[in-house]
Formats: sequence, structure tokens, C-alpha cells
Amino acid sequence: MHSGKEEASLKKNLKHLRAGSNRLGKYDSHFLYKLADLLENGFTMHQALIFLLEQYDVLKDKDKAACLALVEEGATLSRVLKRLGFRNTIIIQISFAEIHGEMLMNLRESAFYLDHMRNTSKKLLKAVQYPLVLVSIFIIMLIVLNYTVIPQFNSLYSAMGTSSDGVVTVLTSFLQLLPRLVLTAVSAAAVFAIAVMFIAAMKDVDRKSRILLFIPGVRFYFRNYQTYRFSREFGYFINNGLEVKEILDLFIHQTLNEYLRYSSGLIEGKLMEGHTLSEAIGRIDMLDEKLAVFVSHGEQNSSVGKELILFSEYTLERIIMKIENITRKIQPVIFLILGLLIICLYLVIVLPIFQMMATIN
Repeated sequence: MHSGKEEASLKKNLKHLRAGSNRLGKYDSHFLYKLADLLENGFTMHQALIFLLEQYDVLKDKDKAACLALVEEGATLSRVLKRLGFRNTIIIQISFAEIHGEMLMNLRESAFYLDHMRNTSKKLLKAVQYPLVLVSIFIIMLIVLNYTVIPQFNSLYSAMGTSSDGVVTVLTSFLQLLPRLVLTAVSAAAVFAIAVMFIAAMKDVDRKSRILLFIPGVRFYFRNYQTYRFSREFGYFINNGLEVKEILDLFIHQTLNEYLRYSSGLIEGKLMEGHTLSEAIGRIDMLDEKLAVFVSHGEQNSSVGKELILFSEYTLERIIMKIENITRKIQPVIFLILGLLIICLYLVIVLPIFQMMATIN
């Protein structure tokens, strides 16, 4: 348990944390793993940081010089990591480790967390990139078709003093109309996305969370993502030896995640009314109700932290599976549309040739 003075100082520092660009790139977790290894082998923090900062060529000279200056000044590890652009979650964990101890465990846990998040991002990107490529090919084909093939045939008809008729006219009109339909669909999706972003930018957290939970297409992702963030962060802190009251107090006073602050305030209020942690979590609308079951099981086995992290992984898998399921449904539709487009293109090219041959004959 840290003193009130240390807690107040920590809260003050956390209020000014801002996400910066990661200077180490994909080597951020590697940096933490190596730092833990050096400390475990008898290096002081000062020696380990000076040695490691010289090893990464990915660091620009000005960033390396700034970090080395901080180390020479006796700055804390959390300040150095902040200068390197580490995630705010990592900086908070390291800040607590500097007070509570268990630095080696925190460094390795933080490195694992970064690797896990990077792998998750790759999975999400892999799930959506193929449909995006297909849609891009589809749009490019439409543009090329309407600006090259169709005008050439129209010019040829005019030169021959004839015009297209029947199926060719219908197909040509359809292909010329199709880009407008696609543009309309994309515009509608863009308007919807802008509306959601506008709602998410509202200052009243309670109001915008209720609105986001009301929108059918957004509800699932909003609730599950907030559940993932809460369970992951909460479980992460509990596993590092913090008490529930300390964690809630920290989350309420931080300014990095307003939804985390809002839900933590609600949970604290429920706890003060005499509810257990699982009961309090079960009454938060933006959190999945199944999370309360996991927490209740953890309370019985004294493993709330492990249960929370387990549920966070389960929730993240649900989000990824949902996205993959949608892409699996979208892909056949896109293939069908592309197939029809190719058939239409083939007919638009071949049928006019037969019509012109018939006219010549």
C-alpha cells in the first residue's frame, strides 16, 4: 500500500499522460523484455537504460539523446518510457511498480501485453483486408469500364450511323448507373460513420453510451470493446497486487479513457451501497452481463484478476469472430457481384461486335 502523498503524486502525473508516437515501433516489447533481463542479472536501472538506448538503431538521434538526458538526470523509468512513446497503459503499470515494487514481473507482463495487442491487431487486419481488396478491385473495374470501354463503343456506333439496342442498351445503362449506386452506398456508410463519430465525441459520457448501446449495428462492438478494455485493465492491475478500491480510485481520476472512468465511478457507487464487485459490474449497461458471472466465480476462488483477464481474451475473440463471420458473409456477395460485372462486361464487348457485323452484312 503506498502513502497518500505518493498516491496523489501518481494521480497528478497520470492526468498529464498523453499517447505519443511509439519511437521503438515493433521493438517496444523487446525493449521491456531485455530491460527485465538486465535488471535480473544485476544491472542497475541507470546502467540498463543507458546500455539499451544505445542498442536500438530505430531510435532517432534526438529521441535517444533526450532519453539519455532523462536517465542522467535520474528520471524514473515511467518518464523515460513516456518519452519513448509507450502506451499509457504500460506507463501506468510501470508507475505503480515504481511504488509497489515487482518491477521485473511488471516489465515482462507489459511486454507480453504489447505482443498480445500487436498480434490481435494483425488478426483484425487480416480479417478485413481481403474484402477491402475485392471492393477496391470492383470499384476500379467500374471506373475503367465507364471511362474506356463504353465510350469507345458509343463512338463506334456514332461513326457507323447506328445505335445499340436490346440487351446491350440495358447492360450499358446498368454499368453506367452502377458507379452511382456504389457511390450512394459508400456515402450512406460514410454519413453513418460520421454520425457515430459525432456521438462518440459528445462530452456527456452517460448520454452517448446510452445512444451507442441503442444503435443495433454499433451496440455489439461498443459493449464488447468496453468490456474487453475494462476486464483487461482491471485484471491486469489486480494481478499486480493492487486492491479493488485502489484500482477504482485510479481509474476514476485518470483522463485517458472516459468510459473506464465512468464505469468505475458507477461500480464504486454500487460498492458503497453494499453490493459485491460482481453484483456492481452486473448492473453496468455498457459491460457484458456475463462478466459478472466470471467475477463472481473469481471471488469464490480468490482469482478475480485471472478471471477478468480470461474474460477479456474471450471477449476479444468474440469481436474477432464476429468480424470474421461478417467478412465470410460479405465475400460471396462480392464475388457474385464481381462475377455479374465480368459477365456484363463480356456481353457489352461481344454483343456490339455481333450487332455491327450484322449491320455490315
